[in-house]
Amino acid sequence: MIHQHVKKIKRKHIREIAIYGIVGLTALFFQDFAYWILHRYFHVFPSVSMILGSAVGMFIAYYGHIKYTFKKHRFSKREFTKFMITSIIGMCINVGGVRILTKIFMLAPEYGVIPTFITPFISFLISKFWAFR
Repeated sequence: MIHQHVKKIKRKHIREIAIYGIVGLTALFFQDFAYWILHRYFHVFPSVSMILGSAVGMFIAYYGHIKYTFKKHRFSKREFTKFMITSIIGMCINVGGVRILTKIFMLAPEYGVIPTFITPFISFLISKFWAFR
């Protein structure tokens, strides 16, 4: 009997992580696309491009996580506030990474998307155990 519950819990978490990944990759795509377009075609500074791209990604991620990952049936101001705090932490990691890569290491702005591949892991843990609890 306990074994069945453990299997059910594991399946639920695997599904949740997989959907979180799909939603996150979708948000990441739009975030990085916005970053690239803003910097490349509108000549916006890399850090500002990352902030604006992160905002795009935040709203896509919030909608996707509410609807698909954590399957909430109604909007919660409390969860939205927590999600925004989580997203701002992620944005700070991304923008800080862009600044370090482009200003300290003097890499081309195209490398500014590198932090966006690390941040989702941190954001998932914060979302799972705090924001959407």
